[in-house]
Amino acid sequence: MRYVLLTVIIVVAGDRPATAGPPRDAAAAIDRLFQAAWDREEVTPAVPAQDAEYFRRLYLDLAGRIPAVSEIRDLLADESTDKRLRVVDKLLDSPASVRHFTTSLRNAFIPQANSQPQFRALIPGFEAWLWQRISEGQPYNQIVHDIITTELNVSAGPALLSTTSPDAFFVVRELKPENLASGTARAFLGVRLDCAQCHDHPFDRWSQRQFWNMAAFYSGFTRSADDDADNPVMMQNMTEKTDVRSIGIPGTEDVVPAVYLTGLEPDWEDGSTTPRQKLANWVVDSENPYFAKMAVNRLWAQFFGRGIVDPVDDFSENNPASHPEVLDLLAEEFINSDYDVKHIVKVITATDVYQLSSIQTHASQEESSHFARATLRGLTPEQFFDSTAEAVGYYQPYRSDNPFVVDMNSPRAQFLDLFRNNVESPLERETTILQALAMMNGNFIDNATSVDDSQTLRAIAEFPAMSDEQKLDTLFLSVLSRRPSKSERRRFGDYLLSGGASENPKSALADVFWVLLNSSEFLLNH
Repeated sequence: MRYVLLTVIIVVAGDRPATAGPPRDAAAAIDRLFQAAWDREEVTPAVPAQDAEYFRRLYLDLAGRIPAVSEIRDLLADESTDKRLRVVDKLLDSPASVRHFTTSLRNAFIPQANSQPQFRALIPGFEAWLWQRISEGQPYNQIVHDIITTELNVSAGPALLSTTSPDAFFVVRELKPENLASGTARAFLGVRLDCAQCHDHPFDRWSQRQFWNMAAFYSGFTRSADDDADNPVMMQNMTEKTDVRSIGIPGTEDVVPAVYLTGLEPDWEDGSTTPRQKLANWVVDSENPYFAKMAVNRLWAQFFGRGIVDPVDDFSENNPASHPEVLDLLAEEFINSDYDVKHIVKVITATDVYQLSSIQTHASQEESSHFARATLRGLTPEQFFDSTAEAVGYYQPYRSDNPFVVDMNSPRAQFLDLFRNNVESPLERETTILQALAMMNGNFIDNATSVDDSQTLRAIAEFPAMSDEQKLDTLFLSVLSRRPSKSERRRFGDYLLSGGASENPKSALADVFWVLLNSSEFLLNH
């Protein structure tokens, strides 16, 4: 009878200063730019989000999960005017935020680990390396510089799989100069060079020569023929010559030197600098026209579901920014803050734009590029599982030697594997039939909605001093981070009072819990 209850849930839908200023000042400037754009295009923005909607969104975007019942109760009861800013600060200093940003950067830097099963074993080591640097507050530019210039240890072979290092960035690209060139440009600069590998780019200004100029920075790698070509993870016979600064263009007799995408040639007179170091220095330089903009655009997309340049890694003349002044302002803030990700997050979350409701109230809010309301976004597999685990009270085992190593037979690993998809935009994620069946009838959800096995449900059902109304409130807060509406309270209250289909009060609670977990409101970030 649970499928009947499912219909009840409503879908919710120049000269730079030495340091950056207060985040709220930059946020106010961004809001003014958006208001001017809305006025020009006759767009009416949505109303501000209520606390419950805002805090659920904020937890998903910063911590990668919904808030716990105790957290959302405290937040909804807090009447202070600065509580939203304080929660942002609290979450940014939490381990959950570090882990969420670690996962986000890993997805951006080595997407092959999601789409190609042979590379998934590299994820724990790469994430552990990122975790350490994010935890220490290392600036974003330093993280990127360290990835490009890392002293590779891929010759360690199988040992690499348990190593805390950024080597995976090179391994997933098989140490091929052409793969590393396109990967570096796309991950760190937002430039899609791929189509220029074999010929001049048909839709952009990049030439084949420029592609191989970029590849020349990685031309010193040599792999032995003894390596297993079918298993690129195990590269046990790799060497690198750091004095190689040119590369031949396949199919031609042309040999081109290492040259930056801007057309500038490196100064090689300082013999102590390797090609990869030269490249890294240029990539993270404050004068690089792409680096800071790409970074803040990716952060913006994490909080809005799409970038100011969309797709986030497609900066080109044919794909202009929807709000270029906002992108410029954010990039300047990023540079002036010494590439402090937390500062940009504080700026974005302090804007009125981020704090708009997802409920559409005017036709002009339909187009997502206007950012006139919060868009409905599909959850990442990690957000989905961690939120489900939070809602049902599932304890996730923790490995002290490396918290990123996951037992492949664990509910988390099986869940991530089932819900993994290759859709880049969260605005386009759709639930497959298998995923829907897993939520409706899978072992994990079945156990999670059992009074005997669910920590959350058992605590609610067996609490002696809690009325049916309070139990219903707690179920809604644990899953949807809000209290039920009047109509929901009436319909679900009547169901609980009657004992449900089986005329059993505990079973009725389990039915309601199952409905909430399978609602569109739970499955989306809004």
